[in-house]
Amino acid sequence: MLMGSLCIFVRESACSALACSLARFGIGLLLIGVFGAVMCLRGKGSMRFSGKAFVSGIGISLCILFYFLAIKETSAGVAALLPATGPLFAAVWEALLEHHLPPKRDALLILTAGLGIVLVSLLSGSTAGGQNDALGIIYGLLSGLFYSLYIVLNRFMGPETSLLQRTFWQSAAGTLMLLLPLGFTEGAFEHLSTGWPWLLGIGICQGVAVLVLVAYAMRKLSSLEFGIVSCLEPTEAALIGMMLYAEVILPGQWCGFALVLSAILAKSVLSRKTAVEPAAKPAAGDEYEEEYNESLT
Repeated sequence: MLMGSLCIFVRESACSALACSLARFGIGLLLIGVFGAVMCLRGKGSMRFSGKAFVSGIGISLCILFYFLAIKETSAGVAALLPATGPLFAAVWEALLEHHLPPKRDALLILTAGLGIVLVSLLSGSTAGGQNDALGIIYGLLSGLFYSLYIVLNRFMGPETSLLQRTFWQSAAGTLMLLLPLGFTEGAFEHLSTGWPWLLGIGICQGVAVLVLVAYAMRKLSSLEFGIVSCLEPTEAALIGMMLYAEVILPGQWCGFALVLSAILAKSVLSRKTAVEPAAKPAAGDEYEEEYNESLT
């Protein structure tokens, strides 16, 4: 629900996509840093550097930046739909890394999602007026691509990297990555004086709250259940765009939505059925034993 309503915060702030992205990561970094420091002082956490988490943070920061750029250029539903293709792109990356073609079922799902994206894209000119829909679709696809990199990189991190470490260093990497283009971006903080409450909301609601809730949900839900819940995001964004911003979603575009979302759901079902070889079990009493057991669950 929080991610589906993100388009409201970005548009009402009237701030640049870069400013919104920096708020998303910078405010999150500050709050997570304070919480992490308290946990470390109490001896219940660790903030030691994680290179894998840092690199994956660069991927998710670019995913969010291109998502915000897409929200600025095309309808809310289309902007939210395209990043959701990340798990399908991830299947392609994994096949390339393992030097083999994707399984036939994954290839079929990728083609199904591709057909859905084509339907949504070809009809996108009839959405909100005055928007560059073609550019928005490119931004959305780039967001999905970087999301897939984030997914793949996260799979290289074992249970020895705690949730606190992972979140902190991903937020740190995202903040630093987004600071780099500031010197080349004119008017990056325009409308900051009036849009700061919305930016604060992005940092707290779509930053810290989403990270914590998603991490908790992924530990408690099956892949299928999590996939179903995740598919609500682009649907909610499309409805918000229709009700608040008078965006038109044509019947053909709804068919495209259905194809993409069905492919994502099918991927969730197949992922749940795929056997994953567990890592070597830590010795009894090991400080990571509890996290290891949770990862198996």
